[in-house]
Amino acid sequence: MKKLLFFLPLFFLLIGFTINRFAENKVKNLLSQIQYSEDGAKNIIFSNCSGAYFYFPNPKHLKDIAAGEKAAIVNDVGSYVKEYASSKDFLNKYIEYKDRKKPSPPEKRKSAAELKQEQKEGLKQAIENLEKTKTQMPNDQQASFDETIKSFKEQLKEIDNPDNPMYNDQMENSMKQMYDMQMNQYNDQVAQWERDYPADPKPMIINWLTKFLNESKDVDFKAELAEARGGKKVFVKQAYESKSHLWKVCFRAGKETTDAARSFAQNWLKELK
Repeated sequence: MKKLLFFLPLFFLLIGFTINRFAENKVKNLLSQIQYSEDGAKNIIFSNCSGAYFYFPNPKHLKDIAAGEKAAIVNDVGSYVKEYASSKDFLNKYIEYKDRKKPSPPEKRKSAAELKQEQKEGLKQAIENLEKTKTQMPNDQQASFDETIKSFKEQLKEIDNPDNPMYNDQMENSMKQMYDMQMNQYNDQVAQWERDYPADPKPMIINWLTKFLNESKDVDFKAELAEARGGKKVFVKQAYESKSHLWKVCFRAGKETTDAARSFAQNWLKELK
């Protein structure tokens, strides 16, 4: 596949965020070429950024982009992305995303007395249902319910036994200690969540750009390819076959596109820091 077929991956790779000026003709034309809606582009952009993903639409509609133009388009797209990354829409998406990541607190602790009452009510209801069902059955089948009803009544009586270990002070203390431990774990998780997802989405943007730069820094654009079974192209140097998907995308995108994307990302990263 021709290198320019892989221009779009670098396109969206650089735009791991949001957008503001969809009215700009160059960007709108590019979205039109790839037959992608503005909302669809926004969703892909934010998803890539927030998850540090590198998903991109099929670039088959960009076959006609000429050499020498790809770097200019990367810069246009980069500017388009920076505008969206500072928009209210992007911030709102980030706040929603952050809230979804917040840990859930443990279920409110019930006292031994509350658990005891719930158990009693459950048994009473079960006995009542069994006795009602029993009366609706033929006489020769009613006796089969008696043993279960008797067992439930014995359990109901045992609940009020003061020596029942399930509801004494020791059990109450054990349940309280377990709940306190769960709350401590929850508080630790919330503290980590606040560090991972601060009010400003800037660290998320920095992380995404940094990952792109790290994975694209050593692409060997002179690497040789050979045709394998089924016509698939593979690297002659076996070590390259284990490279990341992004590394291979950059290779196929070509040096011109990758260098332009890296340059823009580096400059943007300096501004963010």
